[in-house]
Amino acid sequence: MKPRPSASDITVLETLERLDTDFAAVVDGIERGEFALWVGSGISRCAPSLGGLISRAIEFIRLKAVDPATQAKFEPVFVAALTLAVDDPETLRANFASAFETWTQREKIVKALWKQYSKFLDIPVDGEQPDYLLWEAVDIRRAFESPAPPAAEHLCIAILILEGAVREVASGNWDGFIEAAVERLSPGVPGLLQVVVDPNHLRDAAGKARLLKFHGCIIHATQAPNDYRKYLTATEIQIIDWPNKQELAPMKAAITAVATNYKTLMFGLSVQDANLHGVFSAARQTNPWPWPCAPNAQGHVFCEDTLQPGQKTMLRAVYGAGYNVNINAIETSAHLRAWGEQALLALVLKILTHKLCVLATARLEATGLAADAGAVNSGISSLRDAVASQAVGDRTAFVNEAIGAWSRTLRLFRKGDLPLQPDAYEVLSASSPAQLAADQNAQASGLGELAIALAMLDHGAGEKLWTLKSTSSSALADGAFTAVASWNGATERPVFIVRSAGIAIELEKQGAFANDNAIVIHGDDLWHMMRDASGGSARGPKRAPGRTGMPGTRHVSIARMIESEPDIASLQKRFIGEVTL
Repeated sequence: MKPRPSASDITVLETLERLDTDFAAVVDGIERGEFALWVGSGISRCAPSLGGLISRAIEFIRLKAVDPATQAKFEPVFVAALTLAVDDPETLRANFASAFETWTQREKIVKALWKQYSKFLDIPVDGEQPDYLLWEAVDIRRAFESPAPPAAEHLCIAILILEGAVREVASGNWDGFIEAAVERLSPGVPGLLQVVVDPNHLRDAAGKARLLKFHGCIIHATQAPNDYRKYLTATEIQIIDWPNKQELAPMKAAITAVATNYKTLMFGLSVQDANLHGVFSAARQTNPWPWPCAPNAQGHVFCEDTLQPGQKTMLRAVYGAGYNVNINAIETSAHLRAWGEQALLALVLKILTHKLCVLATARLEATGLAADAGAVNSGISSLRDAVASQAVGDRTAFVNEAIGAWSRTLRLFRKGDLPLQPDAYEVLSASSPAQLAADQNAQASGLGELAIALAMLDHGAGEKLWTLKSTSSSALADGAFTAVASWNGATERPVFIVRSAGIAIELEKQGAFANDNAIVIHGDDLWHMMRDASGGSARGPKRAPGRTGMPGTRHVSIARMIESEPDIASLQKRFIGEVTL
């Protein structure tokens, strides 16, 4: 049996295969809103490196430890820090006068302190606040003052929120990447994300989702340190005191409720802090998660290379005595061997595909193609896999490009124009797939025709008749994407999929078809009926006689095909014949 790839090596396509099989029940649960996301520093690789912060703090302390004016106060702190990392810090005294970055044992010291960061930050400094090392030595405000743009993981979490799949996010991260991702993808839309740092924020108006930042927030702490500095939780004493601090009781109650009432999907959170073990233990005492859980999804899934000791401790706390007699089954069910980057991107593709399949199936009901809905849905899934196979290398760049291509396609379909913000996200539907099946508004919007058209385009690509490519152009005339036929000398042609003839007419007025080479796929049949009634051609405006060297704009109606073709083979053949790239 071929060994499974590591969490680093696994591709998005391979992760999708696992979501389609071993973790299919988990995806169903996510779509129904059963899961909360728990996220830690592992999804914030674009945040300041913990190793870099430790090095900065060590150098800050070293400088004060060798300065005669502050030596008496800071040399004991410096020695205490080194004691956490080496057996005998006195062997390093000859290095004290040199910059820490020049020390030969620097890497070893940083690695050791990384594993004990809460103990390191908890070293007391005489006469200073308990969080002095974090606030002054690390200088946590400056470390986060110029954040990088959101990465693939944050963007995917934002998409899952906007698509209605995620309602609760619990985060031990101080950064603002999730908030920034939601804001970027939905510019100007208020109230989407309820961010909770201060327990009083629990009383704010609810959003589409709630982000519980149970260890504080550097953005709030920087903007209003007198109010929010106290919520930054990092030192060992702060973590120990966290469950018992009265001012944090509402936050503890809120995240305990999430652990009790929602299943857990965890990314980049090692769960090494004892306060989190207490949260999940308290949840079990209130309402334990059952094992075995079939046919329902398991209660806890970690996206890791190997399960960490803290995560195994959490599973023992969750399942109690039942853990010891089901260790292998529980740990196997809890381990999706993929990092958050691959897992979250696969989840987005999986859920969007499922929504499109539901819409396509609903559109085919009461037609001769109803029995072939599965074949159409296979085409949609094939297109999904083709997209996933391209998610290699810089996946943040890929996600940004995919958001642009998806939003361009959907916006042109719905509105006949380009997104007002090129880096925003066009939501397919905030309804879950199960809700979409009964959502008459979604079905009346023509999204089923869009899904079927995409499946037919993928079929033609699979038959090697044409190749589909996204476009980064800002020109309306370049369509949603481009297609180029497989015959020698074929040129790229812009493809538009439009909801209605009204959208096509508006595009025509704006000059979208001025190059006279577009493929326009209509979600209704009105264009053709109007052209037929006027004696014109459905293909497009009348053109000069003779050869012009131009392929001509071609209008085809997916709605007319759906209503008239008896089976999937006939639909595919007719679509290829009418598109004729």
